[in-house]
Amino acid sequence: MKKIILFFSVLLFKAPFMFGQVVPQGYLVNPLYQTITIGTQVWMKYNLDVTLYQNGDPIEGADIAFNRTTTTHAWCYYDHNAAFNATYGKLYNGYAVNDARNVCPIGFRVPTDADFNTLATYIGGASNGFMLRQADPGLWTTPTSNSNDTYSFTALPGGYMGNANSSSNMFGFGYFWTSTPISGGGSTNYVYYLSHNYGGIRAATTFVLEGGVSVRCIHQ
Repeated sequence: MKKIILFFSVLLFKAPFMFGQVVPQGYLVNPLYQTITIGTQVWMKYNLDVTLYQNGDPIEGADIAFNRTTTTHAWCYYDHNAAFNATYGKLYNGYAVNDARNVCPIGFRVPTDADFNTLATYIGGASNGFMLRQADPGLWTTPTSNSNDTYSFTALPGGYMGNANSSSNMFGFGYFWTSTPISGGGSTNYVYYLSHNYGGIRAATTFVLEGGVSVRCIHQ
């Protein structure tokens, strides 16, 4: 009988981009297809879509999580409709974002206010946010303002879920948590956002931790 020898090749990347190992969240980010380098920063190209922290603990997914009275870390689909997930990812409340267990995959973290400022500086200023928007007009409400995705950041308009379990601005606005508390002793974090009808990227201070928006992770 002939002996059949099977050879398996495993593609390994320098840590933290290493495959072939078991991780609590179930996967590691593929740097060839899932990240983009902009200046000195490495960003994930897609909105976060996980249900576990880095250590394997679950992030609660529940319709009742996004309300005024709970401080439970949680995620949900926009308008609780799973059909949005494949394109726009999940929405996370601020308690999940602030949890020390880290919602982002191994090697990544939630960006800070300073990270978004660095990004804006590199693209020539906050007024050039349109260069970060996914250019497919079918994914944004029209009219759009010069979306061209110059840097392949592929920002998507995932909308938000309010703390009264309301949904708003899908297709029109993309919102992204930071891990930075707002200045002046506020009880929430900065949220950066892009809109279909103006070109800039701006910081908001009015979102509450009980509400949910997208997360775009950055390499540690």
